[in-house]
Amino acid sequence: MCARCGTTAEGDTVPVTWLSSVEDGRRLHFCEGCARLHIRAIESRLDSLWW
Repeated sequence: MCARCGTTAEGDTVPVTWLSSVEDGRRLHFCEGCARLHIRAIESRLDSLWW
């Protein structure tokens, strides 16, 4: 499930187009749409709270 918008992936595995991030010791996954929308913040290594 996308940590930003709540989109769920089909099947048991996370699609390769999704991003993963470790924040505060938790692994978060972000769908392709959220990743594209916030790519500059991701590249700047901002926590998702600041997006």
